[in-house]
Amino acid sequence: MKKHITVAIDGNAASGKGTLAKKLAEYFNYAYLDTGKLYRAAALLIMEKGIDYKDIKKVIKVIKDYNFYNSNLKDNFLKSDEIGTLASLISGYQELRNILLTYQRKFAYEQHDNKLGVILDGRDIGSVVLPEANIKFFITASISVRTERRWKELISLGQSTIKRHVEEDIRDRDKRDSNRKNSPLIASQDAILIDTTNLEANEVFSLAKKHIEEYLL
Repeated sequence: MKKHITVAIDGNAASGKGTLAKKLAEYFNYAYLDTGKLYRAAALLIMEKGIDYKDIKKVIKVIKDYNFYNSNLKDNFLKSDEIGTLASLISGYQELRNILLTYQRKFAYEQHDNKLGVILDGRDIGSVVLPEANIKFFITASISVRTERRWKELISLGQSTIKRHVEEDIRDRDKRDSNRKNSPLIASQDAILIDTTNLEANEVFSLAKKHIEEYLL
């Protein structure tokens, strides 16, 4: 069996990439990092410090001094629309991306107790963070389906929101992610495309699992 497998999963907001990544990590016993949570943790940090996100110098100074290993990436507040929007706004800063890139690559290539590989999901994993990943997936879905998923997630977290506003937010994020100068959201040429619009989570998992198992043969 091949050793230390690296899997990159990219995709649009609410496309299902996070759900897939967690399922695959559990099934194959891989370490998992949701890289989007790093940007959300950075957004939370500058919010708590009262820093204007447009003041790039102050943002970078605070982020440089912060140890992301101490972040609670399971904090549900990181999933809030407020944090998500702020994270999207600062994610285009190249200095910030460089800081988090170092963390992400270190996570990908360090040894994790009893883990057989690693899975990272985000927006630029296959193209920038892990261009040499053994397996790459690009996950997408229609805007209407992604809106429904995100709206239900926010409701489940006890956040009051209007579905139309959720759709507007997702469209704005798609535009920022795809058009930003630094590390835009793109599907790598060697990525396996999975459209989850008409698929249940278990069906998406089965498809991706099959590709990984074929690679491991």
